[in-house]
Amino acid sequence: MASQARQRKGKVPNNPPEIDVDLPESSAVARIVAGQPTPRSTLGSPLTSHASYKRSGVGDLGAGPRRHISLSQVELVPWLCCMAPAIALFATYFTVLSSVLCSAFLAEIVTAVLTFITWLWISNLSLASFAGVFKMRQAASVDWHSLLHQMPADARAGVKHIVLLPNYMESEKMMKETLDNLARSRLARSCVHVVLAMEAREGQAGRDKAERIMAEKKHLFADIFATYHPQGLPGEVAGKSSNTQWAFREALRRYGTSLSKRDLSRVFLTVADADTLLHPQYLSAMTYQGLLMDKEERSWTIWQPPVLLVRNIFSVPALTRTSSHAALIFELATLASQHIFPAFAYSSYSMTLALASHPEVDGWDVDVIAEDHHMYCKCYFAALWELSHAKKEHVKKAGEENDTIDLIPQVKVQAIFCPAVSYLVESTEGYIASLFARFQQARRHTQGLVELGYVFLQWFRLSSSVGFLKIPWRTHFSVAMIAAKMHTIHVIAVAQCFALILLSITQLLPRAGRFASWILEGGFREIFQELSSSWSGMNGAEQALLTAIGQISGIMLLYSLTCAMVVGDMVEGTYYANAESKAPISSSMAIDPVAEGDEVQSHERAAEPSNPAERLEMPGMLEGRRSWPWRIGLFCYVYADTMLSGYPACCAWGMVPGMMAGWSLLRRGTDFEYIVAMKPE
Repeated sequence: MASQARQRKGKVPNNPPEIDVDLPESSAVARIVAGQPTPRSTLGSPLTSHASYKRSGVGDLGAGPRRHISLSQVELVPWLCCMAPAIALFATYFTVLSSVLCSAFLAEIVTAVLTFITWLWISNLSLASFAGVFKMRQAASVDWHSLLHQMPADARAGVKHIVLLPNYMESEKMMKETLDNLARSRLARSCVHVVLAMEAREGQAGRDKAERIMAEKKHLFADIFATYHPQGLPGEVAGKSSNTQWAFREALRRYGTSLSKRDLSRVFLTVADADTLLHPQYLSAMTYQGLLMDKEERSWTIWQPPVLLVRNIFSVPALTRTSSHAALIFELATLASQHIFPAFAYSSYSMTLALASHPEVDGWDVDVIAEDHHMYCKCYFAALWELSHAKKEHVKKAGEENDTIDLIPQVKVQAIFCPAVSYLVESTEGYIASLFARFQQARRHTQGLVELGYVFLQWFRLSSSVGFLKIPWRTHFSVAMIAAKMHTIHVIAVAQCFALILLSITQLLPRAGRFASWILEGGFREIFQELSSSWSGMNGAEQALLTAIGQISGIMLLYSLTCAMVVGDMVEGTYYANAESKAPISSSMAIDPVAEGDEVQSHERAAEPSNPAERLEMPGMLEGRRSWPWRIGLFCYVYADTMLSGYPACCAWGMVPGMMAGWSLLRRGTDFEYIVAMKPE
């Protein structure tokens, strides 16, 4: 089955041969528009420096053709890397199961070790996310657009924003809310170009929906248009990544003339889900911080806001709400502290066109599910491949190694602590339907397990090309931390849940039955004596296990407090108190003046909405200041969710769909099915 799926994926046309002529920098966009891969540069980054695209002669093919590294390739090494995450997952499960069947002592040791690792992980997340709360409050208090406006005109010239909104079967009302919110940015009418990335398989109804939305909202932006991703293209997996890539290429076709005249590091691409409300100051904050960087640093940066799944947090089932708390802690923590584990791109993020169209990136891969994490990893290794090629070119020309070129990580995720908010999965058909919809979404999320294999494949290819020992240990450690983070998310956390369930079934439940019988027989007077003596009667493994579990219970107080603070701030509107810039509105505010002959006439679309009252700032959330008793009640509410629903949620949304994803990976390879999440009307 897996080999058949991989053969289907393998039916993709070969990449065109690399061009052996000098190419001007502007031709990179033209080649991407034409659907052709871009050749590599010989020195530096072709899109982040003034180096031209060229090869040094007809016979100069030592570096080989442009790399397309994919787990879908029908080769032994990609297949082994593809299988590795599933093997690691089931090997861990097998270890837990074997220990339970062989020895209670061994089972308790294995469970204690997994629980201790999980405790370290959750502790790091809880502490970092707690600091992230105050970073969000501080960022929300800044008028970023005023800071941007205060920059010299030449420093902010040439900026362009392209916002890609991939969607499928989404509510028209929700998409209009998203656009209304995006239009609150002061940059919207001067330099924000919106791409409604529709799926052609929606049929005529989808096209009609897009036309109605564009007709109603076109005056809010510099430009807005729709793309229609065809169904069934060779080698594609239907989903967000392939749709985003189609929209990306169509945007380059539409704006190719003007883009060829621009510094591509000043053209910002933002990918956002159709239900995501970006903070009104997000684009200004990202532009301001990006323009403070030099061209090279800006071109290797991915900008990421904290994505908070809170728009309908009070109406979803407790099990679903618990997953919102976990996502909040995870995303906020990874952005607030990247000392050990790097932050990944997640859901809604931004990068420069220089990075997205880099020859080693060439947009989004069309055969993946977890488009955000995959794009981060792809960009991360693209920078290392760039440096690798530069070293080889230097050896070829100078005949000796260049010790000044080190293969050290260049790509970073820069946090913009202006939060973006999205919906949790919720069905209009009721409680059970909402739980089933969340399970379906969890199945899609756990398919991200395969990205661990992608990291292994990139790591192996790079080490084989350059030499393992020639790569700095700092880089090896950085890649190992990416892999360790993915392994902890997809393997360790769910295996710990699996171990506790098995241990409870085999060890704790029988003891609980005897304890209940003892209580019924009149042992109330001896209960406290029994509890005090029980610890001394335990063996070392049991004590280690209970200590680890107790530590997790303690850190959950901080975990719950952080979640309650963020949700409370959202309800009170703390992050939106300064959403509207105090900078004056004038023609001088246009940071991207329309050049003569440009196809986008942004200043002709400066009218306000016909009915501004219909613009929803934060549907169902902003309610104003709340009392301290309300905040304490909110904390208790979140803590109850965490303690009562935490492990059931981990089982329902992590362990079970994770096992399904691992089994699917073993049987079918990367031939996953993209499952669309249901959102409230």
